Amino acid sequence: MCGIAGIVPFNKNFDELSIEKMVNQILHRGPDQRIIFKNSMGIFGFVRLNIIDLSEKSNQPFLSQNKKIQIIYNGEIYNYKSLKKDYFRNIEFKSEGDGEVLVHLYEKYGIKFLDKIKGMFSICIIDENLKKMYLIRDRFGIKPLYYRYEKKINKLFFCSEISPLAKENKYVKRINIGEAHKFLTQGLLNSTNETWFKDIHQVRASHYIEVSNNKISEKKYYNIEDFV
Repeated sequence: MCGIAGIVPFNKNFDELSIEKMVNQILHRGPDQRIIFKNSMGIFGFVRLNIIDLSEKSNQPFLSQNKKIQIIYNGEIYNYKSLKKDYFRNIEFKSEGDGEVLVHLYEKYGIKFLDKIKGMFSICIIDENLKKMYLIRDRFGIKPLYYRYEKKINKLFFCSEISPLAKENKYVKRINIGEAHKFLTQGLLNSTNETWFKDIHQVRASHYIEVSNNKISEKKYYNIEDFV
């Protein structure tokens, strides 16, 4: 288990204090690395729990050679060894971990790299070359990823947990009655982007959020019906 967080300020007012608070609230998810970094698109945080590669070589973010592509993620890529063998025989990887393959796949295939990977994951990709950011959730929504757009200050917040989103920038907690009712009457529901809290959303399973040109859009990248 690791944790990711970030703030994308469309008003270009970077909020270092808020990201510090958000990351501190998810430290329990990753005691082995804590980092906050800033780029032209926003300010981001990551905490790591060492699992596959215990060395610092698997510390995040994962960077492209020109450092214009940065990736932080929580999860596990099950087929990373076969991906390295099939597509990157001539590349010398810095680590023995699973996550490093993501940046090479994205460089090679763009967002279509999602067709290649198998696993459970929540991924944030910052592409400063294209001035885009992606928030991606695995096909079946195993790994959590939440976001909130604060219209008044024109900022997008995201995190691996709801709590940091509900405690920042004077967010007033309001129960999403409709979603709570569906859960209590029908059981666990994960088909919409709604959560129990109004204005706090989840990236849906098999979907990603694209942030580009100060706009936020949702796209679906996987349909299980196509494989039945």
